[in-house]
Amino acid sequence: MMRTAAVALAISVGLLATSLEVPSHAFTVKPRGKFPELKILSVEAAPAPFFLNEHPLTLTITIALPKSVPGDALLDVTTLITSPSRTSFRLLTSRQAVAGDAAAGTNGAKSVPLQVQVMQSWDGTDHTRRLVADGLYDYQVQAKLLVPGKNGPLMREASLKKRGKFEVRTR
Repeated sequence: MMRTAAVALAISVGLLATSLEVPSHAFTVKPRGKFPELKILSVEAAPAPFFLNEHPLTLTITIALPKSVPGDALLDVTTLITSPSRTSFRLLTSRQAVAGDAAAGTNGAKSVPLQVQVMQSWDGTDHTRRLVADGLYDYQVQAKLLVPGKNGPLMREASLKKRGKFEVRTR
């Protein structure tokens, strides 16, 4: 019995010593794909906290465009606002044209991406047009670059989603 425990202890110590010296292939970090060039830099919600029946909540979204943008491209920004219980939600969208020559930069500096600001406003109602209850609400913003296709606009590139929270109060 003692001999079996000693052998098991020696094997486990040997395995631990060899695993610390040589890293396994399972632990190497491998990137999965590439990150999109279309990026949401910041989302600012004002006023904070948001009071119902006063001024609308304004979301100011700053987006960095890719280095090369077609001249007839559209920028589509979608914001999903949800309650903590996920029983009420609201979808805000805005779509605007993007100039292709402005994305390359007029001063010749092509390494600096063009930044666009998009403003969206929310009146405090949900998908059924009823006022929402007090509490913390989540928002999720995503930007998409659309190009014209044969049967309507096609998505060329999508940004990663940007998430955040804001507070809703009644007086």
